[in-house]
Amino acid sequence: MPSQQRADTMIIIERMFAQDASTLFRAWTEPDQMARWRGSPGWHVETDGLVSELRPGGRHHHVKVRDDDPSVRVTTDAMFTEFFDPDVFVALQQISGDPEIDPQQRMELRVEFVKTGRDGTLVRIIQGPYPPSIADQHSAGWEAELGRLETYLAGGGAR
Repeated sequence: MPSQQRADTMIIIERMFAQDASTLFRAWTEPDQMARWRGSPGWHVETDGLVSELRPGGRHHHVKVRDDDPSVRVTTDAMFTEFFDPDVFVALQQISGDPEIDPQQRMELRVEFVKTGRDGTLVRIIQGPYPPSIADQHSAGWEAELGRLETYLAGGGAR
């Protein structure tokens, strides 16, 4: 049952990466790369049915599956509303299978890739709205996923 709290909280997560914006943008948007790192530890993204139509108005679909219980599945269906390679993408999402998120509530995901100084890229994730009681939990989930992204980009393959 989705939380009965009003969903009015946006989460913002930032992390610096040594890679350039183009490399990071591709890791976030190309299905073959996404499947290698997306999902918190203990989860993976199914490769079957993963869709990412890389354009404004394009569809995005992925399913995260719990490794130790494949019956636990969280599905994200989205449409890109902004897509500026390699700087930013924005998607309107509907998430089902997470008992704390109302599958009828549209959420927005904005991911920015900001060049900083001579080297490095700041990745900024803005997502919501969440009910306040689960915002911290989902923020921690993004932090874990970004750790997997770092491992993947360092050649560790994540997953």
